[in-house]
Amino acid sequence: MPGDCRIQTVLLTVEYSTRSSYYLDWVDAFASSPYFTVSCYNLFNRHQRSAAHRVVEEAELVVALHACSADTLDFIKLLATALESRRGRFLMFIGNEYNLPWAPLAEKRAFVQKVNAEWVGTQLPLDTGQWLYEGTGARVLALPHALNDEVFRRDKTDKSRRIDIGGRSAHYPVFLGDDERNRVYDAFAQIGVQTGLRVDIDGSRMDRPGWAAFLNDCRGTIGTEAGSWYLERDDRTVLEIREYIRTKGGTRMLRADGIIHAASRHLPFEVKEWLKALLKSLPLQHEAMHHDLVDFNEIEERFFSNRERCPTYSKCISSRHFDAAGTGTCQILLRGRYNDILEADQHYIALDPGLGNIGEVVERFRDPTERCQVADAAHDLMHQKHTYRHRLAALHQMVSGS
Repeated sequence: MPGDCRIQTVLLTVEYSTRSSYYLDWVDAFASSPYFTVSCYNLFNRHQRSAAHRVVEEAELVVALHACSADTLDFIKLLATALESRRGRFLMFIGNEYNLPWAPLAEKRAFVQKVNAEWVGTQLPLDTGQWLYEGTGARVLALPHALNDEVFRRDKTDKSRRIDIGGRSAHYPVFLGDDERNRVYDAFAQIGVQTGLRVDIDGSRMDRPGWAAFLNDCRGTIGTEAGSWYLERDDRTVLEIREYIRTKGGTRMLRADGIIHAASRHLPFEVKEWLKALLKSLPLQHEAMHHDLVDFNEIEERFFSNRERCPTYSKCISSRHFDAAGTGTCQILLRGRYNDILEADQHYIALDPGLGNIGEVVERFRDPTERCQVADAAHDLMHQKHTYRHRLAALHQMVSGS
């Protein structure tokens, strides 16, 4: 590509000890793209944050990646004045596009509006993103995750993999209003005992190389779409739930947006995991991990039984679906739209919402011919249309108007 077609871009992210590999995938994609000339700044680092202040105002394009908003806006808020006085244009990717009391969507919407962002990059279906960010003044761009084919490669054949069905996912909190993912993981955790399949499922997190290696050791993996059916612009329901849990008594709750949690970001990942394990034995619990203290059925009945769902389809494909496809791992997924990218029973073996067909699904998965056909179809689709190179090429067209 001719040099004068590249867009001079300041890329903002927040990197600390975390295991969300797609944060790194987007950084790598921008850095290697022929469409953008990138200077990247980690806002978690005070010196890089100071340097970003000086370049944001003059940049042709400023892009804030998901990590700048997923768990907290604290770091990018420090650049608000520079963003407001910028000469170029601003694209803000939004991380965690569902309601959580410690990372409210209302605050993310308000920040987009405050700095007059030209664009919001959403992982949600486009019509849902347009509904969610209506009134912010920003144009919504559909930018789901993609395949990093440099990392998530098919390194092992189906026959050489030692695990039949594997999975890694943190337990979804009660604030989301549905427990679809939790039910799928709980059900398949028992499948090994019942069927003799080799199953490896738990809630631990892995770094990017470890996750790629794990998927390459699994013939199949499980999952659902990301997000919640009860998406709200103002977070009112999750804030009510937080207050209800706080007043139930019995155990002191550590806020996920409090000072102690903020300080923990500076700890190594292994130390944070040790502290999580320690909390389980103490009368002080983290509000994002109080799964044994609050019954989901109680919360569902009290707060969601009479709530209307989001007026548009509010769940989406996640990075883990692209990762599994890239490694040639057959996916067993709850039936859904997946941003109209994955098709049921072509790119994944479809579970019915009530899991009533789980026996049939397992039998289909046991057939190596069908299992490999499904994995191959997803693998080929991602390489043909959904790598990060495809995403960055599409983004270049969107922001350049070409």
